[in-house]
Amino acid sequence: MAGVRLSGPEPPKDAEWAARLTKMYEQGLAAARRDYDPARHLIGHPVAPHHASRLYRPPQSLPYAQALLRQGDPESVQEAALIIGAVLDSQETNPRHPHRGNFLWLADDPEVVDLNAVQFVLRALLPILVRHGQQLPSTLVERCRQSVRLALAEEDHLAVAPTYTNIHLMSLLALVVGGEWLDDAHYRALGRQRWADWLGFTIRSGAPHEYNSPGYGAVDLSALAELIGLVQDPLIKLQARLIYERLWLHLGLHLHVPTGQLAAPHCRCYWPMMMSGRGAVKDLLWLQTGWRWLLEPGPYGGQTASEIPTGLDLALTEHWLPEAVRSWLEHQDRVLPCEIRETANRDEGFDLTTYLTPSYALGTASRTYGIGQDDFYIEHQANYLMLHYARPGQPGGWGMMYSRFVVNDQHWGTRAAAPDRSKESNFYDYGNFAGVQLKNKAIGLYALQPQSDEVFSLKTVVVFPRAELLDEVWVNDQRVEVATLPQSLEAGDWLVVADGMVYVGVRPLEPSCLGKDAPIVLERSPQGELWLTIYNYRGAAKRFWDYASLHGAFWRGNLKAGFVVEVAERSAYLSAGAFLAYLGQSIIEDVVDEQLARRLTYRSGGEELGLSYDLWRTQPRERRLNGEVYQPPALSSPIARQGSSGRLEVGSACLLTNPQSVWLIAQELDPSEQRWIAVNPEDRPTPLRLETPLGVVTANVWGVGRLEWRASSTGEPTLMVDTLQEPVELVVPNGTIVVRAEQSS
Repeated sequence: MAGVRLSGPEPPKDAEWAARLTKMYEQGLAAARRDYDPARHLIGHPVAPHHASRLYRPPQSLPYAQALLRQGDPESVQEAALIIGAVLDSQETNPRHPHRGNFLWLADDPEVVDLNAVQFVLRALLPILVRHGQQLPSTLVERCRQSVRLALAEEDHLAVAPTYTNIHLMSLLALVVGGEWLDDAHYRALGRQRWADWLGFTIRSGAPHEYNSPGYGAVDLSALAELIGLVQDPLIKLQARLIYERLWLHLGLHLHVPTGQLAAPHCRCYWPMMMSGRGAVKDLLWLQTGWRWLLEPGPYGGQTASEIPTGLDLALTEHWLPEAVRSWLEHQDRVLPCEIRETANRDEGFDLTTYLTPSYALGTASRTYGIGQDDFYIEHQANYLMLHYARPGQPGGWGMMYSRFVVNDQHWGTRAAAPDRSKESNFYDYGNFAGVQLKNKAIGLYALQPQSDEVFSLKTVVVFPRAELLDEVWVNDQRVEVATLPQSLEAGDWLVVADGMVYVGVRPLEPSCLGKDAPIVLERSPQGELWLTIYNYRGAAKRFWDYASLHGAFWRGNLKAGFVVEVAERSAYLSAGAFLAYLGQSIIEDVVDEQLARRLTYRSGGEELGLSYDLWRTQPRERRLNGEVYQPPALSSPIARQGSSGRLEVGSACLLTNPQSVWLIAQELDPSEQRWIAVNPEDRPTPLRLETPLGVVTANVWGVGRLEWRASSTGEPTLMVDTLQEPVELVVPNGTIVVRAEQSS
């Protein structure tokens, strides 16, 4: 049904998968026909509900053109050609333009405004040209050649940074596949080099820089899947399969089955996905599994479970779900509670921690997410510290808590990032964040970003949506009725929320006061959320000379803002009072030394978290867990490890190699179907020793690729070898069958 059948270790599809794909394709096609404007030969969407004006974003029409070409009748082919021509009309071709070869973001834009347009157009156009070019008129194909050549010159010029993961992956797809389609040696070589650079950059850390996004994670997977299906270069094809599986592992490890949510932290998460709990990653997973819990609506709005994903582009892209990820999600309950720790950019200090239990998932990021743009198109969309928890028998079955730093009361619904994005797209975070987490305890600190405009409000908010749904709310030992709010608090007070299967304790830290008062208030938001609001400033609008640029003549260091949170299973305490008594034994130390280093320590339940923050340079410094300096791993989880020490252990398996970045997956949660997977993602040969309960596999030389050792209760042990070059002097235990990946798929 979709794309080119992949070679490699992906699992086979079944009839139920085919039925889901067919239904998704047909509904996506019906939606495209509904929104298609035959006068413009483009798909258009209303500017707002019930609005007559329409917005036309050219690349969104290309999946419809691809679907028409798949139908293949003369009328459909003719219409597809008209669509492609209309998209090409949006390309900037003026030789004097600095972004010649790029495209208009919206077809009626007067200028090139969003430089990502070229990536989205080529991502959708190249699959058409590679798979269906022979169906198109020769004059249109020649026009496409000229257009692609101009677009690749713009890709070369833009050189999008590897930190911008989804756009960089689409750019790699454009250069690699576009260079092959044009048979252009320059772009072939450029694509290979940039691919190698991005791969090296990413695997040195572990997760991609653009980590754990409910929406863009699926964009990343789709770009890789399309690259696998289209590319001819065997090395890139193999490495793309390896990193596709690694990205699925990254996302899958953060899927918390008890709540059905992609657990935090998220680098980028749009408000509708956050509040509904439904994003493109879960849509993609539903297509692969059919699990209905992925489509269940959340307690704060969203689609009904009967509304299946309708993305035509998703239905046209060949995806698969690695068996290790499927097994993890099917048997996750066997290892809860557990911690997932991962690094997203080692050089810049981006890492994430997620604690999963049978009742909740708590996640914290190390620092403020960004790629250096400092804009609302890409940044300020993160969930740095966030809790999802189970609420059996209640609407949606789950609840959440999250935090934001807010400037001038710019809450949800007050700011739009772009003309084609509404003010309801996000609740932006305006602060510099730093965090540390150990199991169920976390510290979240905020500091200012530059404030050049007049300011009348600066505050941290810790948020529980739908206050009226919460079971119990306490401030210290006094129960609070949300209808009576607001209520004042002091630094050192504990807010305790008892809801669903958890107790949540939140303690505000002493805030810096930038005016006459810095109150702490428990209140209702304009949308009815419960807010713990910790002000740094509330007063007359003024320009902060001392915080305008965070380094000027009046600079004396950043402000203090933040909170501590601890979560517990509700079954662990007889009452909220008992949990509060436990929290009352905790100790918080919060000091600033002469060098303006803020040192925060939280001791509770025999454990200790420490976080140091440089207020002069506005950046996190050392973190400590139980007294030890924390060095985040590339990946640490119950089923997989990644690292470069030369030794990895997970489950009952051990992998020994040269000191280089590799990963090991132990699929042991289902005793009837165990697998151990060793991956060498770069073209750097190494000796190998893989120890498992089945025995030992060794090789003197193991190059780029993947070894999967399968132990089934119904068959003989099998070692699947997925490499470009045979491992040198490969030795396996007696009785183990060795097969090439292509033979076993």
